Amino acid sequence: MSRGTSVRERRSRTDSDGINRRLADPAVVGVAVVAAAYLAVFFRITNVVGGTGRTAGVVAVAGLGGIALARSLRERTAVLLAGAVLVAGLGGYLFAIPESQRALFTVRSVALDVLALSTGLSVLRLALADVWVLAVAPVPTFLVGYFAGRGRHVAAAAVAGGTLGFLVLTGDAGTGAAVAGVVGLALAVGLSTLSTPSRRRGHAGTFALVVAAMVVASATVTVIPAGAADPLGLDRGSATLESSLSGDDELEVVGTTRLSPEVRYTIESPVERNWHTGAYDTYTGDGWVRSGERSAVNGTLPGPPGANDSVETTISAETESSALPAPWKPVAASGGGAVEVDERGSLRLANSLEPGDQVTVESRVLEADPATLRNASTDYPTAIEERYTQLPESTPDRVGERTEEIAAAADAESPYERAAAVEAYLRSEYDYSLTVERPEGDVADAFLFEMDAGYCVYFATTMAAMLRSQGIPTRMETGYTSGERVGDGEYVVRGQNAHAWVSIYVPDHGWVAFDPTPSDPRDEARDTRLAEARADGAEDVDTEASAPNQTLEAAAGSNRPDSIGNESGPTTDGNDSAGPTAADANDTNGSQGGSATDISRLEGAESEGLTPNDRPDGSGNGDGEGLPLPDPETALYWLLVVGLGVAGARRTGIPSRASRRIGPVLPRRRGEPAADAERAFADLERLLAGRYRERRPGETPRRYVDAVRTLGADERVEIVAEAYERAAYAGSVTRDEADAARRAVRRLALERLPLIGRFVR
Repeated sequence: MSRGTSVRERRSRTDSDGINRRLADPAVVGVAVVAAAYLAVFFRITNVVGGTGRTAGVVAVAGLGGIALARSLRERTAVLLAGAVLVAGLGGYLFAIPESQRALFTVRSVALDVLALSTGLSVLRLALADVWVLAVAPVPTFLVGYFAGRGRHVAAAAVAGGTLGFLVLTGDAGTGAAVAGVVGLALAVGLSTLSTPSRRRGHAGTFALVVAAMVVASATVTVIPAGAADPLGLDRGSATLESSLSGDDELEVVGTTRLSPEVRYTIESPVERNWHTGAYDTYTGDGWVRSGERSAVNGTLPGPPGANDSVETTISAETESSALPAPWKPVAASGGGAVEVDERGSLRLANSLEPGDQVTVESRVLEADPATLRNASTDYPTAIEERYTQLPESTPDRVGERTEEIAAAADAESPYERAAAVEAYLRSEYDYSLTVERPEGDVADAFLFEMDAGYCVYFATTMAAMLRSQGIPTRMETGYTSGERVGDGEYVVRGQNAHAWVSIYVPDHGWVAFDPTPSDPRDEARDTRLAEARADGAEDVDTEASAPNQTLEAAAGSNRPDSIGNESGPTTDGNDSAGPTAADANDTNGSQGGSATDISRLEGAESEGLTPNDRPDGSGNGDGEGLPLPDPETALYWLLVVGLGVAGARRTGIPSRASRRIGPVLPRRRGEPAADAERAFADLERLLAGRYRERRPGETPRRYVDAVRTLGADERVEIVAEAYERAAYAGSVTRDEADAARRAVRRLALERLPLIGRFVR
């Protein structure tokens, strides 16, 4: 009995020592790098939706469990166990989804979702993304630990790399994660192959070049259709504000942007409002995502829960478009084909509108006075509160602290009053500018504490994060401002009217809009951009009704609605919109000034010493003092490219071959005759080595020249050899002899160059 126990103990110690040796193998470093890359993506997701600590704990148990079972579990059994855990986890995820959403699942819809995930559908768009991560992340981690514990480092790296590849396809893994994965895979495979120290020493240089080439390739090539891994350091130019707000289900906050003055729609409406096109519910820290799916509209959708008025709006497309701008809240649409609605109530056309197409939208516009909204209940529906108070776990506490200070200073108690206080604070404390540098880290925190200017996306994102920190359900909304009024109830909407604002949820009333972006400088930027486009003769910036002479007549003959409200507090205009005045809150001035703006505005600005770079729309030509400095990521990328090029060239011997062919041709400064003669022979020796053979150890210059002459070398080599002999042995070479040797070498070198050689023979 004692002997059997001793044998088992020795075997256990042997197994433990074997696992320890396998985990100490250098290839484990590569496996760890790839695993860390995909786990970082999972943790970034849970940082946004919550549950990072819980996920980290489960993943740690899975990884350690895989290592522990490596010595006792067969590989087939381990893989089957991992598969069973994955199926069970996904089953648990399915049953965690609310029954109302689960009832919509079909085999076809699930298959389409899986396909969408592999072609750019972010995991953040899934319902209960934190539960999905909790179900999926432990499985590859278990297998990575298991294979690493068995010394199967390539298999472990393959599992980790496959997981990371999936996350690259979903668009959740960016360039940094992709590059880290490539480096880790290369290290794991390379160090597993180069298993002995001698082989590692012999191939270290080649291996380093291969790794560097893979890094550059992964950073340069756009990996996925969704473009999550954009080429590192390649400047695609600043996007227009409209295009950055038309990112469908994902909205990334960008830096400097431009305005597009082209006409998009002509809208006929009895009310002048912000035209809603979409809303976002999930704040990621650097942008927004809207979760859920769209469904076909069959019949009329419900309106807001409170008192509301029916409004009919006609949208005429001037360019191809799939958006459907209308006053909030749209409940029905006719014309333009099939209409879909998402989980936030935004309408979307299944097929794009063509120029000239018309769609009529019925909206139910909220009818409520400010006092009613101030005194509204805070008994939020659970689903609304959970979805629209979400903030990334990494959101700094100072965002909420500053919001509390602002509310206290304004004596704001109700959510409506707090929203109005934050709106007023942002409007008064920050400037409007389209030329901004995108901040690192949390956008709302950076804008609130580190920036002094931005455009609508920055203002709306910051206000939404601030209100969410107070437990107020808030969402980011996008669309267009009312545009240029060209007649009674008729508006021309351009790309430059693209806009972002926020809405808070008020129980028994619905979504109430607030616009924290300062309106006057925003309108000035749009007016200036439109004036520039008109002065340049740009096409598609006007309709017949919006031409400057027509608009002046229309403006003179129409009465704009007066602002509603007073200076003592926020008001509502009956369209889910609130702010200091109805005009400001809903951007009713839109681009009205554009009709009366001409090139004299630009001339006046420049006469005051403003350069094109100072224009409020940021449309300058960049001819300022000094060149813009590249960002660190760009500089690092090109430094890596240059370093790889130099190392690769040296490894392949390209510099030495180029030196042999081109060096003698390059002009050189004249020195002492003896030095020039010796340099000429050195150049000749490199030329002859490339064409005939190298000079052997111990072979004299004369013997070498005689040997290559027998191989067909030109007789002019004798001139160079004689000059060298006089310089090296007699020390009496003349200036003419040295110059003759230099000319002979240069001539021989030129004759060997492609194309040029045929002209100098």
